[in-house]
Amino acid sequence: MNRSSAPRLRAAAALAVPALLLGGAGTALAAPAAARTAAWTETAVFVGTAHGHTPNSAIVAAGEVAYTKAVSAFWLRSQCNIGLTNATPDGIGWYLGQARLYCSR
Repeated sequence: MNRSSAPRLRAAAALAVPALLLGGAGTALAAPAAARTAAWTETAVFVGTAHGHTPNSAIVAAGEVAYTKAVSAFWLRSQCNIGLTNATPDGIGWYLGQARLYCSR
């Protein structure tokens, strides 16, 4: 009887040892989903410039230019926020607006 059970014990040990070395068979199943998947965040910055009669209209137009660039690069408008804005007079009654759009997904 001892001889017939020896090969079975060796086969069972051969299956159990790698499972113990790898952290057990149930370890991967018990790990939380966040530990099994990597969380990547993609970010982008788009800058828009435009002219307007007032500082506000120049900034709004520059923001739309920045959003247009973002949408052209396959970003959703809801994934982006306008961060920095600036409006400077050009000396002849117009304003140059600049808007920086920060996107993340």
